[in-house]
Amino acid sequence: GQSLGYGFVNYVEAGDADRAIGALNGLKLQTKTIKVSYARPSSASIRDANLYVSGLPKAMGQKEMEQLFSQYGRIITSRIL
Repeated sequence: GQSLGYGFVNYVEAGDADRAIGALNGLKLQTKTIKVSYARPSSASIRDANLYVSGLPKAMGQKEMEQLFSQYGRIITSRIL
């Protein structure tokens, strides 16, 4: 029931993923520094719009992650593992 500190965000537009990487990679949240990069694509349709996020604070929930990343574009799906 607790976050493993990483997750995924899938955007509708690849440019939104670029903006999120530029703005959020290296961001300090609580005592953690997050890393945001492209994830290995699961399909050609989300090749440049699927992000891998690591270093999330263990207390961060799905809703908080979506609020943080939704500033950069419309999210298709997101999940914290």
